[in-house]
Amino acid sequence: MSNYLLLQAGVTVAVDYRDLGSRIRAKREIKRMSQAELASKAQLSTQHISNVENAKSKIGLEKLVDIANILDCSLDELVCGSIKTGRTVYHNEIQEMIEDFTDAELRMLPDILKNIKYIYKLMEMTIREENEQ
Repeated sequence: MSNYLLLQAGVTVAVDYRDLGSRIRAKREIKRMSQAELASKAQLSTQHISNVENAKSKIGLEKLVDIANILDCSLDELVCGSIKTGRTVYHNEIQEMIEDFTDAELRMLPDILKNIKYIYKLMEMTIREENEQ
């Protein structure tokens, strides 16, 4: 399966279909909507919705727009893992997550994030070194 979404004749964009599918699933679950209900509203089969959510099938732009409208979200919320300027969406997601944090959880968050960043840099360095060998 190609990892590109056809925008219009001859214009394609690389898409992380695994991320897209998990974002569709998350938005659908937040709306307490079943795959069958989303499929019906989008005029797709339940199996196709399942395949899209599990990155086993691609979806065209028109149906993706339909799904975004049904789920009351923007396209960038669904494909932000595939676009370089998805930072705002990530900021919004993080802000929503931490709204119900306790003061103690909030105090720990900067240290957790610093550790994640450190681990990420170590992983990048290890991968680079392995590729050079």
